[in-house]
Amino acid sequence: MATRTKGGALLPVIILVAAVAVFGGDKVVDTMTGLFTGGGRTILGEGDSRVMVATAAESDAKQCETPQMLADRWCGDLHVLLVDANKIPFIARNTQLAWESGRPGVLTMNRAKQDENRRIACPRSFSKKYGGQCDEYPMASTSEGGGGARTEEVPGRENSCQGGMYGAQYPKDGQRFLVVIVHLDQIATEAFSGTDIAKDKGLC
Repeated sequence: MATRTKGGALLPVIILVAAVAVFGGDKVVDTMTGLFTGGGRTILGEGDSRVMVATAAESDAKQCETPQMLADRWCGDLHVLLVDANKIPFIARNTQLAWESGRPGVLTMNRAKQDENRRIACPRSFSKKYGGQCDEYPMASTSEGGGGARTEEVPGRENSCQGGMYGAQYPKDGQRFLVVIVHLDQIATEAFSGTDIAKDKGLC
């Protein structure tokens, strides 16, 4: 069973109405980066095997059953990268919101772009109102990262945790991978405001 939510729900109503009138129902306007298409996120599986993926990546995710995806970290010909909302709820939130505004759910590993992408997406001028750090999606170490990334402040612990969590799952350069969020009930529902709400603050 799959449930879907189209992107755009968080945009001001007047912008959304204008976007539908001008571009049609399948396109949304993102206030950060302009025009994106096909935004949304989809929930697949049931019980402990429920996962969230970008709606644009739904056909890729449906190549396998979710229990197999979680156990093998593969789906069809794609590596699978798990975003554990128990440990990084605000990064999971940023990933979900990025999907809802049209960012892709299948990314391409490209470590050579990491420094440049991070400098563009998370410059020194990035506002850290609550003493956190900048998170970007798509990640800096992918071909899709950089200027088109969605950014949000997250706890510093989450950023440190993400480095180890993702680094252990990343494929070789040039390989594509499917991003999947797990422990959906732990995704942060509000932006970071100074409190680390993770259910599991242990080592990643």
